[in-house]
Amino acid sequence: MSTVNAGIPTPDITVDGAGLLCVTLLLRLRKEIDSAEPGTIVHVIATDLAAPLDLPAWCHMT
Repeated sequence: MSTVNAGIPTPDITVDGAGLLCVTLLLRLRKEIDSAEPGTIVHVIATDLAAPLDLPAWCHMT
């Protein structure tokens, strides 16, 4: 059964980085969002334990 969560926007882009090291995920993410318009909602799937630290830092710098 599928549940729809009210108030959570549907992502425009999903980047699946499951099983990837964070550096590879960031390269894939950059490629996917390179032509995205401002306001694009991106859903990132990550399993690397460094992702919760690396992703926010990368977003801040980018």
